[in-house]
Amino acid sequence: MDIILRDITIIFAVSTIVLLICAKIKIPGILGYLITGLLIGPNGLGFISNTENVAHMAEIGVILLLFTIGLEFSLKQLLALKRSALGGGMLQVFITSIFVTLLCMIMGLGTELSIFIGMIIAPSSTAIVLKLMMERGEIESPYGRITTSVLIFQDIAVIPMMLIARMLAPGNDSSVWEIVLTLGNAVIVVILLFAAARFIVPKLLSKVTNTRSREVFLFSIILICMVVAVITNKAGLSLALGAFLAGMIVSETGYGYQALGNVIPFKDVFTGFFFISIGMMISMETFISHPVFIVFLALLVILVKTLVTTMAINILGYSLETSLKTGLALAQVGEFSFILATTGLMDGIFNEYQNSLFITIAVISMMATPFMMLFSSQLVKILSKLPLPENILKGYFHDKKTDKKVFNDHIILVGFGLTGRMIAKAAIQSGIEYIVIEMNPNTVNQEKQKGTPIFYGDASQEEILEHASIKKARSLVISGADYNTTKNIVETARRLNPTLIIIARTRFQVFNAKLKELGASEVISEEVESAASILSVVFKHYYIPDENIAAVEAELRQEDISAISKKLQDRKTSSLGVKGLSVETITVPVGSIYTGQSIRALDARFKYNVNIIAIKSGVQVKVTPGSDDKINDRDELLVTGKASDIAIFASILNNKIEPAT
Repeated sequence: MDIILRDITIIFAVSTIVLLICAKIKIPGILGYLITGLLIGPNGLGFISNTENVAHMAEIGVILLLFTIGLEFSLKQLLALKRSALGGGMLQVFITSIFVTLLCMIMGLGTELSIFIGMIIAPSSTAIVLKLMMERGEIESPYGRITTSVLIFQDIAVIPMMLIARMLAPGNDSSVWEIVLTLGNAVIVVILLFAAARFIVPKLLSKVTNTRSREVFLFSIILICMVVAVITNKAGLSLALGAFLAGMIVSETGYGYQALGNVIPFKDVFTGFFFISIGMMISMETFISHPVFIVFLALLVILVKTLVTTMAINILGYSLETSLKTGLALAQVGEFSFILATTGLMDGIFNEYQNSLFITIAVISMMATPFMMLFSSQLVKILSKLPLPENILKGYFHDKKTDKKVFNDHIILVGFGLTGRMIAKAAIQSGIEYIVIEMNPNTVNQEKQKGTPIFYGDASQEEILEHASIKKARSLVISGADYNTTKNIVETARRLNPTLIIIARTRFQVFNAKLKELGASEVISEEVESAASILSVVFKHYYIPDENIAAVEAELRQEDISAISKKLQDRKTSSLGVKGLSVETITVPVGSIYTGQSIRALDARFKYNVNIIAIKSGVQVKVTPGSDDKINDRDELLVTGKASDIAIFASILNNKIEPAT
C-alpha cells in the first residue's frame, strides 16, 4: 500500500508541473500526460519501476473515457451521422488497413503480422482530436462533424478487429463458425442492452433521482457502466465498448447530462493515468537506436492516414478543405490501437521490440496532431492554388449550373440550421430575397427539392460568394459558431463587397473584436446573449423595472464584463431597484424560533411589510415559495421591502427582539 501511495503521489506531483508548463506554452494536456509517463517511467528517470498498478488504473480510465463519450451520443445522433460515419468511416478504416498491410508485406513482414499492423494503425485518437476541436471551437464546423462521426465508427470497428486479432494469433484454431457465433452473441447482447435502456434503466434512474441524493445517483451511474461493461466482456467484446454502450443507454434515458457532470472529474483523472501509462511504455533506448527509421515510419503513418482519409471524405462529395482538415485531424494512431497492440502482445502476434517500436511511432503521431490541425487552413490555401479538378476542390455536390437566378439587394445565409431556417422564413414573410450556402450535401439535396434557393459550397472561397451574387447583396448572415471558419468568410466577403452588412455569430465574446477588425458589421456572441437572457429572467424576479433591465442588457452586449459589474454596483441603491424598496438576503440562524415553521406562520408580509421572494436551502432555490413551505436553519431568504422593515424582520429571525403579534 505504501508503494502504491508513493507512486500515485509521484504521478500527481510530476504531472501537475508538466501540465502547468504545457498550459503556459499552449500544448495539449494529453501530450503532457505522455511526457509525464516518459519522465517517471522505467524507461525514463525510473521513479516508478512497477507499472502494473498504473496499468490497472489506466484500464479504468479507458472505461470511463468511453462511458462519457457514449453519454454525449444518443442512438438518434449516430443514425443522423450515418453518411459520414458509415461511408467515410468504413472507407477510412478499410482502405487504411489494406494499404498499411500491403506496405508491411512489401517490407518483408509476415501476412498475419502485416494484417495486424494494418488494423492497429487504422484507428485515430478520439480523446486527443475531440479535446483539440473543443478547445478550438470546431466541433460544430463541417469538418468537425465529419471527424466526430468517423471517430465513432472507428471506435465501433474495434469490435471486429479484436475478433480478427484472435484469429491471427499463432496456434489459434478458431473456426469461422466460432467467430460468427461470437458476433451473433454480441449482436444479441447489444439488442438486449438497448431493450433494457428503454424499459428498465429509465425506471431505475427515476427511482434513484427521487431520493435527491447525489451519492446514490453517482453510484447508480457507475454501477450501470460497470455491469454493462462486464456483460459485453462476457459476450466476447471489450470492456471499453461495453462502457460506450452503457453511456449511450444512460443518454437515451434523458439523464445523460446529469451523469456526465458527475463522472467527468473521475474520467479526467483516470484518463490521465491511461496516457501516463502509455508514456511509461515509450522506450528511449528503442528511439535512440534507430531515430531516423522511427521518425520515417511515423511520418509515413501520418502521410498514409492523411491521404487515405482525405480521399475517403472527398469521394463522399465534400470539398478539399473539409476533406483535408478531416484527414489531418485523423492522421495519428489512436488509444484503442494500444489496447489492440496489448492484445497482440499477449497472443504472441507482436514481440516486445515490435510493440515498443509501435508505441514510439504512435506517440510521435499523437504529438504531431496539434500542429497539423493548427496549420491545416494554411495548407488548404496552398493546395487550392494547384490546378486540381473542380470536383476535388469544391466537392461533387457544388452547383455546376452556369445559368442561375439573378439576385439583387438580397440576404446571403451561410448555413441552414435552425438559425438560418428562421431567418429564411422571416425573409419570405417580409418579401426579401435570400440565397443559402450550405456545407451539408444532404441538407442541400433535401432543400432543393422543396424549392429553397440553396447550393453546396464553402463560403470562405471567393468563387462561392460570387456565385451567391455577393457584390449585389445587402447583407451576409453567418449562422455557424465556428470561429476559424467565420473569420475566413468575413475576411473574404468584406474584400469582395466593402458596403456589405456582415452579421457574424460566434461562441465566445473574446472573438468579437477580432471579427469586427476583419470587417464584421455586427457580431452576435452566444456567451453574451445567454448571459443577457439569464440576467433578464433573474432581474425580473427581483422586481427590477423592464427599462432598467433593457439598459443593462444593452451595456452587456457592448462592454467588458468588469465594466458592467462596476456600473451595477454603482446603481445598486438607485436606478436598478424600485424606488423606496430594497432587496436583501437574510440567513436563518441556527436555533431561530421560526426554524421548521411555514411561511404562513411567519406571516412576514402582514406583520413586518416584507415579501419573501425566494428561499435557498443548500443548493436548491425555490422562487416565490408557497405558504406551506418551511424554513430551516441556514436557509437564505431573499426578501424585498423597506430597509427599515427588513432590518426589523432580520432581528426577529435572530431572536434579538420579540416577534410581532
